[in-house]
Amino acid sequence: MPWQSRLPAAIDGLVTAFKGWPRIGGADVTVRDGPSTSQSTVMEVVTVGWTGGEDAMGADSTLVNAGLGDADREQLTIRCVVAVLRGSDDISGARKRAYELLTEAGAAIAADRKLGGAVMRAWISSHSLDPAQTPQGAQAAITFEVSCDAYSGA
Repeated sequence: MPWQSRLPAAIDGLVTAFKGWPRIGGADVTVRDGPSTSQSTVMEVVTVGWTGGEDAMGADSTLVNAGLGDADREQLTIRCVVAVLRGSDDISGARKRAYELLTEAGAAIAADRKLGGAVMRAWISSHSLDPAQTPQGAQAAITFEVSCDAYSGA
């Protein structure tokens, strides 16, 4: 097999994991694969591989020659966002719900750390909170990174 990055398969694996998780995809939470062209306001969303910034990187990969034949060790970082919008100024409620969804995202990953066979191991490696009061109400957005170890096809 020629060299092939595992990044696209890992992103697909995360989207599938989140959509299939009962307390995310089955709970009226919108799961998006990258940026959306929809103009509709979504109250609760998990976005994979895109953080909403103009200059922000959605994902990156570092390759290391592992000395194990032709395969290279690939270390992936996939950036995701959990965002909750309230119709009021209840920032505490928005923050609490955003962290509930982050916890569920972590549980979905822990249930299948291989992301359907795309990687050897995946985990949430960091997160940061960005609260805001918007014209639509309080919003809590948590940007989180999913780190993965994989071997590129070779």
